[in-house]
Amino acid sequence: MPRKPSAKRYASALYQLAQEKGEVERWQSDLQVMDEALQERGFVAFLNMPKIRLSQKMSVIREGLPSVDPLAHNLLGILVSKGMVGALHSVREEYDRMVDQEQGREQAHVISAVPLEAGHRDRLSQYLGELVGKKIELTTAVDARIVAGLVARVGDRLIDGSARTKLQDLKKSLAERTY
Repeated sequence: MPRKPSAKRYASALYQLAQEKGEVERWQSDLQVMDEALQERGFVAFLNMPKIRLSQKMSVIREGLPSVDPLAHNLLGILVSKGMVGALHSVREEYDRMVDQEQGREQAHVISAVPLEAGHRDRLSQYLGELVGKKIELTTAVDARIVAGLVARVGDRLIDGSARTKLQDLKKSLAERTY
């Protein structure tokens, strides 16, 4: 998903503020809590209702998210007032990317045809880490449609070692040949 310029600006400002206050992890946690709260359709619908005053929405935000820092409440209030509630997820992703970059980490998402055992995950994480020169935070998913092998997305890189893709490539190659 492409990053929106506004999400990057908000995340950059938040990250700078968090660094100055020594609260990088706190903000990461608060953004996660708010992002999870926004998975509730009713909450999002309420925040997007034009007939409800911002002050009422802010009261609900403060009461519904008491563990979140008041400055994070204000961020959500700004997004609500600009009709950009949906942008919080992109802000969180961009913020997380900045934290990972600062700490020398990279997110990797791997899809395999069968669940990966712990040893395989560890070796794969090590291999991908050597490939990109960073510590890898690995998440995995299973999708039987890839038949065998795996597909890994590391940052902006896509590594497709699935049997499905190899079979599709072979099919295209055979279809293009004339005998």
